[in-house]
Amino acid sequence: MNTNSNTKLDEKLTLLNTPQNIVEVTAVEAEELGAFKEDALSEQDAWEATEVDTDED
Repeated sequence: MNTNSNTKLDEKLTLLNTPQNIVEVTAVEAEELGAFKEDALSEQDAWEATEVDTDED
């Protein structure tokens, strides 16, 4: 494991605990922190799923 990389990640974590900070992390750092890929419905898919047939016979 890269110690320099871990030090940078530790510094970023400290900044994350400070109000009003925005901290960018790499994909590798995000994975190490337990991030996951969002697989929820898109907004468009959600709207399409709520379509209701309002045609009355």
